[in-house]
Amino acid sequence: APYADLIASAAKQYGVDPALISGVIESESSFDPNAVSRAGAKGLMQLMDSTARGLGVTNAFDPTQNVMAGTKLLRQLLERYGGDVSLTLAAYNAGPGAVSQYGGIPPYGETQKYVPKVLAAMQRYAPSQIQAFRSVPQRSEQWR
Repeated sequence: APYADLIASAAKQYGVDPALISGVIESESSFDPNAVSRAGAKGLMQLMDSTARGLGVTNAFDPTQNVMAGTKLLRQLLERYGGDVSLTLAAYNAGPGAVSQYGGIPPYGETQKYVPKVLAAMQRYAPSQIQAFRSVPQRSEQWR
């Protein structure tokens, strides 16, 4: 996958499944670091300017800054939603306020399509990227 080393690094730093990061990037920008959405989201993980600033990004088109910040945001959302990937993706797409307002995935057409699209993309990346994620030190069986 494009940016595999960067994705693996972000995955290790923030403890986020690299298949999730890859699925978001594919769905958001098709791996185009210069992508800009109609709403003004920028870069690989399509960060809005205010979100990017809040995450310390100075150049949303810089792949390293974008992926690290987008992955940090995914980690924050995963924690907020107790590891629920569907709610995390809904919040990534529509915002946490919308998820709270509707008590789940909001009834927005874009978000309703986005969540299964990213989940499907994750399945494609999981086999090739799972090893990079598993190389994160795990507790040994002997320590149980």
